Amino acid sequence: MTARMSCLVLCLMLILAVPAAAADEYDMEAMTAAWAAAATPGPVHAHLARMTGDWDIVATVWMEPGAAPTVSTSTSHGEMILGGRFLEERLRGEAMGMPFEGRGLTGYDNTTHTVTAIWIDTMGTVISVLTGVYEKIGEPLELCGSMVDPVSGQEFGIRTVTTFVGDDGQRMDYFMTMPGADEMKSMELVYTRK
Repeated sequence: MTARMSCLVLCLMLILAVPAAAADEYDMEAMTAAWAAAATPGPVHAHLARMTGDWDIVATVWMEPGAAPTVSTSTSHGEMILGGRFLEERLRGEAMGMPFEGRGLTGYDNTTHTVTAIWIDTMGTVISVLTGVYEKIGEPLELCGSMVDPVSGQEFGIRTVTTFVGDDGQRMDYFMTMPGADEMKSMELVYTRK
């Protein structure tokens, strides 16, 4: 038997042995219950569901510290998808005098207590991914991530803080930390339910 064939046989034996060993090591009933709990929408998903519906948005953007902001408006529609597990947002409006469209997807992982939000829009080709631990429902939701500056090619930090104002309002503060600079608030989105 060649070394290559021996390696393939060993890999096949390991693949077949793992499920049998796992079944002996774990209680199948407990495993099933754990997977069911991880897959079932819970209180944080219900909290995210408060963001469903139609919203008017006022966006205030600062290009640099101390500069006068620009203000624009847009609308958003949010809905829970896949059995109430994820919040999908569709936004339309204008940004910097141009038509703007964006899509967001936000979910909460019951196992890690982590919120992950992804965002795509017509102002770039990047998929933004922000994450943060969230355990106290109703408290502001803080998410962090990073992007690459297309001008310098350097990575910079992003932080968002979403504050919930009753059932009919929310505000997202957006912060950036460029290399060698202090964190700066660059955008504020104020959502008001229609």
